[in-house]
Amino acid sequence: MLRRLTWTRQADAEMIAPVNATRRSWIVVAATLGALAAAPPAFAGDRLPDLGMARITDVKLDKSTIAHHRLLRYSALIVNVGQGAFELDGSRPDTATPGMTMLQRIYSDTGGSRDVAVPATAFYSGDGHNHWHVRDLENGTLRRADNGNQVGGLAKHGFCFFDTSGYRLSLPGAPQSPVYTGCGTESSLNVRMGISVGWGDLYPWDIAFQYIDVTGLPNGPYRLTSSVNAQPLGLVQSSQANDATWVDLKLKNGSVSVTGYGPSA
Repeated sequence: MLRRLTWTRQADAEMIAPVNATRRSWIVVAATLGALAAAPPAFAGDRLPDLGMARITDVKLDKSTIAHHRLLRYSALIVNVGQGAFELDGSRPDTATPGMTMLQRIYSDTGGSRDVAVPATAFYSGDGHNHWHVRDLENGTLRRADNGNQVGGLAKHGFCFFDTSGYRLSLPGAPQSPVYTGCGTESSLNVRMGISVGWGDLYPWDIAFQYIDVTGLPNGPYRLTSSVNAQPLGLVQSSQANDATWVDLKLKNGSVSVTGYGPSA
């Protein structure tokens, strides 16, 4: 099931300013919450998800979407290679409340489940897509490869995730067709998002805000890192070892070339 809508150049140009303006404030908020976002403990019998990032693909420079800007675009695929589904349930008391609080549902060996509160939050739309998004589920950073200095970050901050791409359907418990298929509507009081075992959620390079602004960066080597639960969001999973992957690239004279890939979940 295809989730994404084509983003117009005009809309992208109009949205880039407010997104950049709020990014610094969210960094401060995230830094404050990060220390409080330790994941709740796992219990015996839990069938936990294991979130990871597949190999970054479709790395390219976009010089046309926003006038006088160069955007480093790429496709990112968050996957679940654990024993259980990754599921978040959002809720709000009424339609006047702009955001949703989130519970993570954890399934067990016996077929039951339990819900744990997590610091993740959801908001409606924000990038031209008329559904709910979990804030900062994924993240992207660009650093100089020679000195490690961060020089850019992913413009996208909202993520509606569900089973868009079969990834490793041979895993035990992996359904052979999508289970999670959407992210609600504007009037929703409750939303369920998830990624089944063996499935992934793809954010293609040309979707709204799936880029890092590299305008004015000098030629040289860089490392692009794509990660899940980077803030962190207090998500319960079996491992955090594969929460990020990277690609090494070189910017030179208005073009980009890939020189190496990091691990894939």
